[in-house]
Amino acid sequence: MSNTFHAYCMDRSGMYGPPVTLTGPDEVFKYCELQKHLHYEIRVVVPSDDAIVVQVKNGLYVFPEQWKMFNTDS
Repeated sequence: MSNTFHAYCMDRSGMYGPPVTLTGPDEVFKYCELQKHLHYEIRVVVPSDDAIVVQVKNGLYVFPEQWKMFNTDS
């Protein structure tokens, strides 16, 4: 499996700009933490098949289940 991911930031209507390329899980997590309160939804996908590996909606982690423990107000 590749260690490269694409992150898409979406507004409420589903519109999004060009993807941000991220390398590795640590970079994905840091990016999501920085962006989660600025965008309605963030989807991080594997570029080869668009499989969602992380989804954040309204500032809360939706997927993967293990990341829901980071859903705090701090």
